[in-house]
Amino acid sequence: MTDEKKKEFTRRLSQCNSSEMIVIQYDIFFAYLDDAVAAFEEGGEPFKQAIHHADAVLERLQDSLNFKYELAGQLYPLYNYSRRQLALAQATHKKKPISNARNVMNKLYDAFVQIAAEDRSEPVMHNTQTVYAGYTYGRNSLNESTVDGSQEKRGFWA
Repeated sequence: MTDEKKKEFTRRLSQCNSSEMIVIQYDIFFAYLDDAVAAFEEGGEPFKQAIHHADAVLERLQDSLNFKYELAGQLYPLYNYSRRQLALAQATHKKKPISNARNVMNKLYDAFVQIAAEDRSEPVMHNTQTVYAGYTYGRNSLNESTVDGSQEKRGFWA
């Protein structure tokens, strides 16, 4: 994953609510799958690393399930299936298991995008800089600015 992508995900995470955070984790998962497919021909360490990172995202999603709700019992086997497909892809060095995992996760992703669009809760991270996009444009890109009138109130308080 490129540094630019990482910065984009970091910016999105600093501004999101809990539903959007799940969508962002799915986006990160898909980015790692794209990296795995791109590194497939070369094989070796880049392919294994991309699969490992994608699996770590799935593990994080599994670990964050709250089994007080019935939905968690339905999501866990789907995440587990996708993790097994990634392990199979790494062991056999085939693209098909990656595609299987992507298909399952795409269906879940669509559902979480709809849920996130309806969620009006507060951002998970408080006391962060506000990001404004679109005030100025660069030569080939949109510039983003962070503005916070009270810099001394940022960070941890002891």
